[in-house]
Amino acid sequence: MKKTLLSAVVMGLLVVTACKKEGCMDNTATNFNAEATKDDGSCQYAPVAQDGFRWKEDGGSEIVADSAFWTTGSWGTGIRAYKGGNSNFFEINWDNQDNTTIGTKTVSSSYGFTFMKNNTTYTNSGSASVAITAFSDNKMSGNFTISVSGGSIQSIQANFGNLPKK
Repeated sequence: MKKTLLSAVVMGLLVVTACKKEGCMDNTATNFNAEATKDDGSCQYAPVAQDGFRWKEDGGSEIVADSAFWTTGSWGTGIRAYKGGNSNFFEINWDNQDNTTIGTKTVSSSYGFTFMKNNTTYTNSGSASVAITAFSDNKMSGNFTISVSGGSIQSIQANFGNLPKK
């Protein structure tokens, strides 16, 4: 009886394990913070809607900002993010006040992108853009990958979700 019960339990576990759905995950630099879902047997990757502002420097570890928001004025629209006070500070700007429509926003080469890390200031080293992927209830989401100059970091990749307006 014990042997039959043990065999039944083992067989049950094997069936559950064998029927487990094959998953896909991609956390490469090209799919920053991506999750995968099965659709007709193929993997599809969609951005994970995470609140706040997260970034990677040269593809390194993810860093999460302590505070982030979007803002607007006669100068245009932009994002501000902080980590450790002003130890890590982002200022990203694009043209036109209240420019919150979904799509790609061009970041100007002069004062469009600034990242201050400790005592080093990084700016975009060429043309750059920010993708606004969602805007709802006055909250902004999106991502960017920008080549930078000014110090040892060469590229910054970021993902932001549900940033409030300030």
